[in-house]
Amino acid sequence: MLIVLSLIALQGFGQSETLFNRARVVGAFGAPITEFSQFKGDYIVSSGGGGGLIIDDFFIGGYGMGTVDINEFVEDNEELEMEMAHGGFWLGYTYKSYKLIHIFASAKLGWGGIDIEIDESGFRTDDNIFVVSPEIGVELNVFRWFKIAGTVGYRAVSGVNSITGQSNKDFSGMAGTLTFRLGGFGDWKRSRRDRSNRRSRFDD
Repeated sequence: MLIVLSLIALQGFGQSETLFNRARVVGAFGAPITEFSQFKGDYIVSSGGGGGLIIDDFFIGGYGMGTVDINEFVEDNEELEMEMAHGGFWLGYTYKSYKLIHIFASAKLGWGGIDIEIDESGFRTDDNIFVVSPEIGVELNVFRWFKIAGTVGYRAVSGVNSITGQSNKDFSGMAGTLTFRLGGFGDWKRSRRDRSNRRSRFDD
């Protein structure tokens, strides 16, 4: 995010055209996130949050997600609990976000771990993982400062190799997500620009 902010700031001092010459930061947001997915036939819920800068119709930021008690099972007469957490970059796109209902698409790319907890003193074993979660759906404007997005996507997990009886495919699969975005979105700027473009085409 610091790199992106630096590029946006520096482009104003440039004399030649660059990729970011026409890019405008129009707002920012924070977002609680709830994800519903499956693990070996059982439904699991992940929760977390994220936020980002809105650059025209795109946004870039970060996220963090955690899943507690993915699976409780008995092994060697010990009751174990499995937990997963990951976080990283969050990139997204909205089409005509000033409309009541509009397209919402994003992708999360993060790193984290899967831990099997044996007791309160520590963990029995763990794996470092890499997670990619693309999604697409629709978003509803509730208020000018509050939007709800419902999406479907796929969570791809890699790096599971030391947890007995578990593999990448056990943690990968289809997922549904509810995202509650709160902030300033600059929708009035895009709406005004869209109307201006339509008038320009009509005049031509």
